[in-house]
Amino acid sequence: MKIKALGAVATVTGSCFRLEMDSGARVLLDCGLFQGGRQTELRNFDTAVYDPQNVTAIVITHAHMDHSGLAPRLVKAGYTGPIYATEPTCDLLRPLWLDGANIQEQEAIWKSRKNRRQGRRGVEPLYREEDARQAMTRLTPLAFQAEREIVPGLRLTCYPAGHILGAASAHFTIQETGGRGQRISFSGDIGRTGQLLLPDPTKLPETDTLFMETTYGNRLHKDMGPSVDEFLVVVNQAYREGGKILIPAFAVERTQEIMLLLARAWHDQRLPREMPIILDSPLAAQTLEVYAHYTHLFDETTRSFLARGLSLETLPSLRITKDALESQRLNDIKGPALIIAGSGMANAGRILHHLKHNLWRPNCHVIFVGFQAQGTTGRRLVEGAKVVKIFREAVQVAAQIHTIGGFSGHADQKELLAWLGRLVHPGLTVNLIHGEMVSTRNFYDLARATYPEVNFHIPDWLRYVALADQSPGPEVAQAAADSLPAPAAGRLAPSFISQLDRLGGLAANVAQLPPDRLAQVEDYLARAENLLMGWAAETEV
Repeated sequence: MKIKALGAVATVTGSCFRLEMDSGARVLLDCGLFQGGRQTELRNFDTAVYDPQNVTAIVITHAHMDHSGLAPRLVKAGYTGPIYATEPTCDLLRPLWLDGANIQEQEAIWKSRKNRRQGRRGVEPLYREEDARQAMTRLTPLAFQAEREIVPGLRLTCYPAGHILGAASAHFTIQETGGRGQRISFSGDIGRTGQLLLPDPTKLPETDTLFMETTYGNRLHKDMGPSVDEFLVVVNQAYREGGKILIPAFAVERTQEIMLLLARAWHDQRLPREMPIILDSPLAAQTLEVYAHYTHLFDETTRSFLARGLSLETLPSLRITKDALESQRLNDIKGPALIIAGSGMANAGRILHHLKHNLWRPNCHVIFVGFQAQGTTGRRLVEGAKVVKIFREAVQVAAQIHTIGGFSGHADQKELLAWLGRLVHPGLTVNLIHGEMVSTRNFYDLARATYPEVNFHIPDWLRYVALADQSPGPEVAQAAADSLPAPAAGRLAPSFISQLDRLGGLAANVAQLPPDRLAQVEDYLARAENLLMGWAAETEV
């Protein structure tokens, strides 16, 4: 058994790990979209890296696109096997993939028009609706905590991860011919304790090798109670100022949590009764229907609230937009209104239109309730940008920007350490993944000091990773994009970008380098990154 890291190392997106069995079977654990800057997202087109025609099975831990969004692309490229996920995840993936196809097709149309005006070739979408529908036919639902053999010698059990509806941690038991048995677990995205909708994460069985997320490995969240209070203070302040409240929210889980919070606040008379509350996300509206089928998976407090004949939509002032025209008319609303729209990182979707029309207003309040990846509009706003580009137009930022970390669906540093502590035993090997390098490295240092009996590693992209009683393999995969046609003039080849990304991961993970040498390498990479970012600002990829 070998495992290769194809994503979610030194980044929080593109989650994908390939399990390669001695029998030749290959299983992908997640196949997510890379999200963020243009250079990062270019990886999504390098399909040959995944070798989809030789993949036996795909397992998806949860429905977020950074864990699932590349599946239709792999089906388009020749994958014909099953796609395993929990039953709620399967139900969420169907509308998510169709929505993703629509976004990809619309972006390709827009870029193609622009390119042709400049005498350049058109752009093909990452995948189309027919690819999404074909991927949907491959979905194979799994029950929580029910072991299933997905390929000979490889058995999978899914445990509730507490992140979003249907989210799972994956526990594999491997018994290969002539080899010793192995237990390998993937945390998936680990939810917080005491969150609004779901029970706390379930403890995994004892394992030999663990792949663990570190999204917030370097910070602590506020408790949920104070976060709700802070949220409602902002809403009431904006109402008094007569301004709009814009909430970029992920269509799955975060929107449903905010809807529950608003419903409870309305019934507790903590919200202005007359203020319009608008859900401007067709995808979020569809996922509300999915959530309604799985209320038995909610935590006890939420089930008790809903048992009183209420729902996530029990708000007399709630309005759910039906089409794009109705969404556009929201700009004509005079006075205060609370608008929830996608995307959660403000890098696409209807929220961009609302930001364009309101960011320059001092009485507008933008509330971020989720992680903002590097390179996204949301990240730039959170970091204090005074001007952002929206639809290629510079927009002044006079609005008040709020970040409320307590709503995060990811465990913070303290919660991650406690989650890990329940699995610690001498000889455990832990690969720290799914985090920007500063976060992962910070958690690495803390975890090593806290659990010295555990072997910790930070994998590199496109490299084989450490397993229990094994050392990382010496081989380094060459980016399969080397076989692609030469890029058009003025563009970087995907293979070159792959090499740069791999080099960055290696430099950050070479702990044995003397500080002066490591500083030299990091300085070189920083200058290279600046050159690339400058190029990206002037050139459409």
